Amino acid sequence: MSAPPAKSAAGGGKMRVVDVWAHNEEEELYLLRAFVRAFPIAALATSQQQEDAAAAVPSSPPPDNMESSYQAVIASVDRVRSAQLALALLNIDGELALGGRIWRFHFHSGAGAGADPYRVCQALYSCSRAAVPQGTWVTMDGARDLAYVVRHLNGGALPPDRHRFLHLCNVFFPNLYDLKVLAEWSTAEDMEPPLFDAGAPSSLFARFLALARKRQLDLMVGYNAFLSGLGAADDPRLVTYKRWRAELLERKRRVREMLRQNGHDE
Repeated sequence: MSAPPAKSAAGGGKMRVVDVWAHNEEEELYLLRAFVRAFPIAALATSQQQEDAAAAVPSSPPPDNMESSYQAVIASVDRVRSAQLALALLNIDGELALGGRIWRFHFHSGAGAGADPYRVCQALYSCSRAAVPQGTWVTMDGARDLAYVVRHLNGGALPPDRHRFLHLCNVFFPNLYDLKVLAEWSTAEDMEPPLFDAGAPSSLFARFLALARKRQLDLMVGYNAFLSGLGAADDPRLVTYKRWRAELLERKRRVREMLRQNGHDE
């Protein structure tokens, strides 16, 4: 499995992958919780191994709408027998926590030495809450990456429909961005995507960090919890809340900028 799309140059230090199994799970989750406030940008990626092809669901035509796409995600995640979850914590300057640490959690079905997916996913949720409002979660394949995590946070089963799944994604991870969507989808005003033509995954992530440094993430309300192939949660109340929150954060940003210009600390 490839690591989350973060370059070692993002912090100037060398990346170091730490494999997490049952024997070191508690220690590594402690470190994760300890550093999430100082490094509030979390890059997440999963790699999933499914049951034998002979037992897999027969092939079918590609999904032709977002609800069908979600049903395909459910079928795929339900067949997972083992998985790895890679996680990196960064600050807005692109520096990796602990001098370049990337966690790689190993999960297995049944008995074994793998980490406990329920405990790990609960820890991710705990980190998400602890890092609010600065905490931001980034993925390259949002639907499948998040589906694995949400499944364990939702009692071991995914919601039956796309809308409820997207709502849970937004509840568990209030600031969530899919790099693929940011690179390919235009805004409602038909402006080009924020990461249009950024190139390789590492370049996408570098461009995303540049937006974070310019404090422009708060303005991308329509992209928050918008996952490739599934769209966004379209609950009017949720959309209204996102818009209100973005406007509030932008007002705070302007106040901080004004104070800085007048020689005051933030």
